[in-house]
Amino acid sequence: MTRVSSCTLAVLVCCSTFALADLKITTRTTVQGHVSESTVYIKGPRERREMSLAGQGGSATITQCDQKRIITVTGTQCMVMSMGGGGETTCPPTPSGRDFARAMAGGELQAPRKGGVVTITRNATDTGERQEMFGYKARHIKSTMTMESSPDACNQSHMKMETDGWYADLSAGFSCGDENYRAMACGGPGGKPGCSDRIVVKGSGNAAELGFPMKQTMTMTSAQGTFTITTEVTAISNTSLEAPLFEMPPGCKVMDMSAMMGGASHSAPSRAPEPPAPEPAKAAAPPPPPAPAPVPKAQGVIRVGIVKIKDLSGESLPIDNLRLNLISEFERNKLEAVPLDADAPPAAVEAEARAKQCDYIVYTTPKVVKDPNTGGIPPASLPKGVTLDPAKYQAVSDITLYKVGSAKPDFKDLALAADADKFGVDAVMATFVLESNKVAQQISDDSHPKQAAKSAKPAASTTTRSTAKPKQ
Repeated sequence: MTRVSSCTLAVLVCCSTFALADLKITTRTTVQGHVSESTVYIKGPRERREMSLAGQGGSATITQCDQKRIITVTGTQCMVMSMGGGGETTCPPTPSGRDFARAMAGGELQAPRKGGVVTITRNATDTGERQEMFGYKARHIKSTMTMESSPDACNQSHMKMETDGWYADLSAGFSCGDENYRAMACGGPGGKPGCSDRIVVKGSGNAAELGFPMKQTMTMTSAQGTFTITTEVTAISNTSLEAPLFEMPPGCKVMDMSAMMGGASHSAPSRAPEPPAPEPAKAAAPPPPPAPAPVPKAQGVIRVGIVKIKDLSGESLPIDNLRLNLISEFERNKLEAVPLDADAPPAAVEAEARAKQCDYIVYTTPKVVKDPNTGGIPPASLPKGVTLDPAKYQAVSDITLYKVGSAKPDFKDLALAADADKFGVDAVMATFVLESNKVAQQISDDSHPKQAAKSAKPAASTTTRSTAKPKQ
């Protein structure tokens, strides 16, 4: 299966235009058989997108066209990224995992290296076809976008994207499409940490001109392979939205990507301001709804409880998003996976797993993440017989599997190692592929034990114990 950077997917899904009246839009996105749902809130020049996978909550992405920045909210952390656009044609450098850790500790970072040029060429053709969708008149437009990097560019991307979609003018206030293309060029596959490219955009047919994608299919072809993303709107409603919904949550710990790497800061130094004393006459924005409880388990289904990922890598990994990715990997192996809120003590985890009708419980701990060409993970820390490419990002994760009701694990702290071309987080996700396969194999072994060797030995043991009892 072709793997795609989570950063690239997020930008591809968001390449659109939105908002004048306050709107709530729900969409369904399918990527290589994996289905995710998003709720999009739009108010003026701002958008908030909340993504979920398998019915479970995830992170929120706030796009502020007026501030030309994107804020990703994961738990109590807010990552801020400049979108560029206008007269700004240079990518903010991508920090490495080591840069993240240094910035979180308050340290200074090295000056970014100047890269080359990434050229984006776009073309769009209106077929003339029209169709009513949710009360809006949608246009049928086919478009292409190519991305080519110069030999000295940090982001070595040679990619073509063909899109066949239906678009409607929901409103005109939100128009960050041009900047989203730049963001994809800056943060897409092949980017090197600590390096900054110049972006040149040519042609016509940017996302701001096309409109909101009511239904579209994007096919992307690159050196990593070909994959398809299908997105469609499932509901649209007018609503009244509070402004704080489109701001960083109060007290959120801020990581400003541009400021970290020497660019202009778009956020507070380290933490979003606490809110002032509430005014009695004005109600606060409602909290997001809790994740829905899992539906009753169907007969014959194996359900696996996924404990919150414990990050021991020191790289500030986006563990909530990673757990959604892990859930999708289990679904690839035809296992039903649900997140567990409890992570300790074991009795609390077991109790929640029973309440959610789980058959198994999985603990996942990313232990080590290494950048390319930094010496790699020592062989002694790798599973026996595993060799990783020192020119790639590397990761090791430990996993533990329990069958619900059993005090003895099927395996405990089993190390899995993998590497990836693009980012450290991709190497971690590559270990999830191995984890899903290992757990699926163990569950299959439990369901179909080897009869020949195991049946005779327990019988002999039982006979020995029974003959000994009369002598008591």
